[in-house]
Amino acid sequence: MDQNLFNILNSNPSRNIAVLGFLNSYPLMEYYIEGKSALILAKSDYNWAHIASFSEEELSILLQKHHNKSKYYYSLEDWMIPLILKHGEEDWRMTTNRFVLDDKEVPDLPKLNIKPIDKSYTEFMYENSDYKEYLSLDYIEDRLSKDISAGIWIEGKLVAWGFTHDDGALGFLHVLEEHRQKGYAIEIMLGLIQMRKNENKAVFGNILPHNHASTNLVKKLGFRLDCRISWLKLK
Repeated sequence: MDQNLFNILNSNPSRNIAVLGFLNSYPLMEYYIEGKSALILAKSDYNWAHIASFSEEELSILLQKHHNKSKYYYSLEDWMIPLILKHGEEDWRMTTNRFVLDDKEVPDLPKLNIKPIDKSYTEFMYENSDYKEYLSLDYIEDRLSKDISAGIWIEGKLVAWGFTHDDGALGFLHVLEEHRQKGYAIEIMLGLIQMRKNENKAVFGNILPHNHASTNLVKKLGFRLDCRISWLKLK
């Protein structure tokens, strides 16, 4: 990463939290700069285009020149989407609310024994997920290998878990139905938060708007609503 791109991303690290987290796990492929804006390409499951920009004019120029580099756009602010759609038709879009835990917040430590999850649990976690449309076996295995995870085992069976997305956001929180209402979800989140804070990394998560249970959980833990962001694929 050259100094110009470094300066753009770190001029507002909280706003660029997703791309900074992504580049912590996946190599930078290409990038293009216009003024104080950047279009950045890096690959996890897809070749994602990331945008760091405050300027419609600069972003419009970048897209005019480089929109053909990818059909997949990552962690977009609302104002960016119409500019992208000038260069293609929308195939799908996923919109979430980003919640961030401020550094000054110090949640409790988990009371239960929280352990990292081995990638041998990949298929089990996939089969029990409520979000199969957003997951693949390869993606789960990749994330378990590259970043933190947290699990609770009861009588030798994994009953609750969470791990991270490719940008480092906490997510994929799941508790098996027969083990719900026992406080396991908050314990998993506390475990993930502790691990992330031990690494001195930003703590944030993306939650679908209709997921009221997860929204209430992160608010209880001190997270604040930061912004609305979207993932977009063009046809």
